[in-house]
Amino acid sequence: MVDPNRVGEFPFRKADPEKRKSNFSEVQQPYSEQEVMKEAERCLLCGTPVCIDACPVLLDVRGMNEAAARGDFKTSYERIRETNPLLGVTARCCPQLQGLCEDACVLKWSGQPIAIGLIQRYIADWEKKHRQEPPAIAQDTGKKVAVIGAGPAGLAASALLRRYGHKVTIFEASNTAGGTAWYGVPDYHLPKEVLIDEVEKVKSMGVEIRTNVTIEKELPLSKLLEENDAVLITTGSRDTVNIDIPGSNLDGVISGYEFLETVFSDGVENYLSKPKYNLGNEILVIGGGDTSLDCARTALRLTKGKANVTILCKNPKTELHVDPIMLQEAEEEGVKFKFLVQAMSIQDDGNGHVTEATINNLHMGDPDDSGKKQPVITPNSEIKMKCSALLIAIGRGPNSFLQKNAGINTGKRNSIAITDEFKTSMKKVFAAGDVTSGETLIVKAMEKGREAAQRVHESVMGLESSHVSFYERYYTDMSYDKMMKGKEELGPPPD
Repeated sequence: MVDPNRVGEFPFRKADPEKRKSNFSEVQQPYSEQEVMKEAERCLLCGTPVCIDACPVLLDVRGMNEAAARGDFKTSYERIRETNPLLGVTARCCPQLQGLCEDACVLKWSGQPIAIGLIQRYIADWEKKHRQEPPAIAQDTGKKVAVIGAGPAGLAASALLRRYGHKVTIFEASNTAGGTAWYGVPDYHLPKEVLIDEVEKVKSMGVEIRTNVTIEKELPLSKLLEENDAVLITTGSRDTVNIDIPGSNLDGVISGYEFLETVFSDGVENYLSKPKYNLGNEILVIGGGDTSLDCARTALRLTKGKANVTILCKNPKTELHVDPIMLQEAEEEGVKFKFLVQAMSIQDDGNGHVTEATINNLHMGDPDDSGKKQPVITPNSEIKMKCSALLIAIGRGPNSFLQKNAGINTGKRNSIAITDEFKTSMKKVFAAGDVTSGETLIVKAMEKGREAAQRVHESVMGLESSHVSFYERYYTDMSYDKMMKGKEELGPPPD
């Protein structure tokens, strides 16, 4: 089904750009029950469902669509909840058309791919209104696992470990669970009540979450190792990359990541009641990723849509690493872009506050040894741009605090070094997600969290010699085909 009311090339309705750019209400509008059933009917129920292959958590798209097309939303929910404890979050935050499920849908080649994200979102919202029983949990094993970090990787790992019957406690440094999904994703993209609800459902399984506890600050890692059979570190990405140019220390030059966290960590309404930043009306954002879009669109909303907001990108538009839907939404709201430019210096107003930036134009140079062209400065192309605030969002590396203080071996950019089994250099300590790799998608962090949880389970239960492959379990052993034949029994994950 191609929605006749959709804007542009993407199959969903959106709030009016002129209205939405001055508030934080959700931009993308949901399907109705009739629309969901009709859209799910389009699914070809492929014998080899590449959409599931393309999903990092192997979400059963085929089973979801078959049941949703019949209006059996209970079964549809059970199919996708089996591998994904954050349904409403990933439905909204996954870039489905960017190398994931919708990009892999065979119908993409003959027209419009199935709107998998919108169907999943409807199912998640349906469950919020028609509460379902949590997934089955195995008998208590007597084993205890501590998970450090309550972001997407930690939550996904904890849910699976709890299903195996282990006692699980998450230790979170912030005052709220959710990690990047909480403090780094704007409300217009992910309403916080959706995340809160899904965190509560993880807790309802018996997972304990202790907030405001920084391991190696309030509590030593050695203490956790004494009290638990294993520890899994999922502390995510927190170490920001700073810009090193003259004037980068001026007032009004702000870390984009700190900016988003300040606005959203205690709730946007609380921030609006006591705003920290005076952004002015000429706002520049440096960066070429999704975070730069989030900073620009958030800044626009904080100024009630009145500011001129421009993103400065070092690469051409064709090489941006952003969700194309988010890019289109930003353009609709009036965010401006300058591509192939680089900030060289920042000037003040005589009182230590930023007032303008010096920018050089770039062009694509000759191919390097790998055959890829890199941006180079175009001579005599310097321009000045007025600037009342400048937000920097050029990258974020692994949170290095714990490994530095606990003496755990590290790899590139202070990431925690792990084996193929997610083991660290410290006995009984595992690690997964962005803290081992750097910033990635929420659903990919969840994937690694679940895979690490499987290894933790096998370790504490003495099953390391018989590792279970998630691909075999969820794609084959617990497949849609078995469901249709009535041979499948959804229960706790098998040992």
